[in-house]
Amino acid sequence: MVRKAYQVLSVCFAVLCGMSTMVFGWQDASNPTLRPGLDEITEGRVTATISFLASDELAGRATGSAEFNIAAKYVATRFRGAGLDGSIADGDFYHVTMKQMVKTPSGPVKLLGPDLQSIAHFGILAAGAELFSYDGKIRPIDLASELPKSGLDGVVGGMMTGYAKGARSMSQVVRMTNTLKDAGAKALLLGITEDSDLIGLAREAQEKPRTQSPRSGFAIPVLLVPEIALSAASIQLDIPGAVMSESPMRNVIGLLPGTDPELSKEAILFSAHLDHLGTKPNAGDEIYNGADDDASGVTGVLMLADAFAKMPKPKRSLLFMTFWGEESGLLGSKQFVETPAWPLDKIRANVNIEMIGRPEPGARNKIWMTGWQESDLGVIMNTASLPFGIEIFNHPKHSAMLYRSSDNWSFAQKGVIAHSFSAGSLHSDYHQPDDEWDRLEIPHMTRVIQGLFVASLPLAYGESTPTKSK
Repeated sequence: MVRKAYQVLSVCFAVLCGMSTMVFGWQDASNPTLRPGLDEITEGRVTATISFLASDELAGRATGSAEFNIAAKYVATRFRGAGLDGSIADGDFYHVTMKQMVKTPSGPVKLLGPDLQSIAHFGILAAGAELFSYDGKIRPIDLASELPKSGLDGVVGGMMTGYAKGARSMSQVVRMTNTLKDAGAKALLLGITEDSDLIGLAREAQEKPRTQSPRSGFAIPVLLVPEIALSAASIQLDIPGAVMSESPMRNVIGLLPGTDPELSKEAILFSAHLDHLGTKPNAGDEIYNGADDDASGVTGVLMLADAFAKMPKPKRSLLFMTFWGEESGLLGSKQFVETPAWPLDKIRANVNIEMIGRPEPGARNKIWMTGWQESDLGVIMNTASLPFGIEIFNHPKHSAMLYRSSDNWSFAQKGVIAHSFSAGSLHSDYHQPDDEWDRLEIPHMTRVIQGLFVASLPLAYGESTPTKSK
């Protein structure tokens, strides 16, 4: 595959040498070819990188976890090894943010019936910021029907039946608590069976702190109970407050400075998110490795850093970055654009790489860009990559639908030309434990990264500047 790529490259370069001043601004054919950069992007190096990032030992790289921090250190080490400059970020390649973390308390919980006898429970699924105390009746509700929009008060209780499995069940309960709070409820006794996934998820929430985000925030305290507990006429209930702490969250960022006195003040940003879903209790594999989503994108960023570092120095500065907290609501990229280490009005384009390891049928050697109609970046990059054999195109379904779904959107909201580039599909292993690295198509992924490298050359060397669509 690599040999064929070089054969195609030789033909392309013979043409480019005669057009060097038009295409890359190189003044004569004695300047280095593209081969030093492409030599860095091989199937072997891609495999070595992604097999580590998506390994079981990194346990799904959940934001705030020890394994995520190991992955961040690995990225920083790779940036350093490529010769990038880490001085624009605090903490040696780290753009650090102190983030509030929350952990569900393990107890003690007081749940007493009318006779002041203890009632068994399965543990706290969610807690408020402070101790919640209640003495009164349980308001029964039917969780299988449409929830009340008003008229609730105090503690409500009901059996949860026919719910989703695994992580999706947590999202379902989060939505439920928001509806119940709006209706006036102060806490929920959630009836479950003893084999419910929620018991393991509650235990995990007690052991591992997580970031607060709109997607994960419970609106009211939730206590898991057996069905018999819901028959109590009245209760006394104490649920302790959540355990709050602060922890450093790390975007990893490296700089390859430009050489042109003016263009070096501008930057092209290559990015991907480093986090995934971590581990969640399942009947089998509990590790959500996140190989395609988005260890594949991080691998692309690392390969591009290595490739550009071997080339003649670009005219524009190049930024390479990985984000934390994408899966929790684009938190890392949102934090960066609020406290940027590089002026946002000087970032000419953000090439965000998301899921490039498993092509759709008939789409090998093809890359689709989100938000195609928002700028001419896709046209510019496709013009450069197409002679190399890689097409960058407007996906008829995903390009518009997913424009706001990844970290590029944080930059786009601030006026930066920012798009995500994908060379895959929303396959059945998406956000599942089976998103393993050995299910990726490494030859396809390698060619895609090579294509992104070639496609970005006009941007890096100042021969093209993308503009927004009117």
